[in-house]
Amino acid sequence: MPVMPMMPAGAAAAAPGLSPEQLKQIADARKRSAKIRKGVTVALFDGWSVAVFAGLTLLGGLLGLSWVGILLGGGMAAAAFVELKAVNRLRALDATVTKTLAWNQVFLGGLLFSYAVYSLVLIYTGRTELAKQLEAYPEMADMAVNVNQIAKLIGLLVYGTLITVAVVCQGGTALFYLSRRKHIEAYLRETPQWIIDAQRAGMPM
Repeated sequence: MPVMPMMPAGAAAAAPGLSPEQLKQIADARKRSAKIRKGVTVALFDGWSVAVFAGLTLLGGLLGLSWVGILLGGGMAAAAFVELKAVNRLRALDATVTKTLAWNQVFLGGLLFSYAVYSLVLIYTGRTELAKQLEAYPEMADMAVNVNQIAKLIGLLVYGTLITVAVVCQGGTALFYLSRRKHIEAYLRETPQWIIDAQRAGMPM
């Protein structure tokens, strides 16, 4: 039986016994699943990216004996775990997982936002480790003033950027995940049940 050119990879192995109409249904289903597959790609990329940064943050916290770094790294690791675990539910066309993914981004954004605000408070109140060390040498008071001013400027730039990322990037990603729900529901309505069952059993979308 000839194989239609629109048939997706992975369907070829299951082609024997399928009619031309069924092959066309598979091809049409693949077109409709494009936005769902994009959601899977975003979740995988974001999940692994957060996991890498979580590992580096945890390592830095452990080496520097910083409870803040350990808590931040642990929170990021938890967010990465939830996101990567949710990918399987997204592939299984579970529309409810979009809310889980969105709330996970809210948690991650809140974590980064809180860390940035905490760091800025330390800098602007002179409670950083560098400020404490300079206070131990009164003769370096003039230098301490200049160093603190530079530290405030750099801190505002770095942590201000982190706050923007937490609000814009994590907030935007949360909205993106929520928008996948309507695509999943439309896909479930418009796709033959036998294709949905096959995909939930492992056939690629």
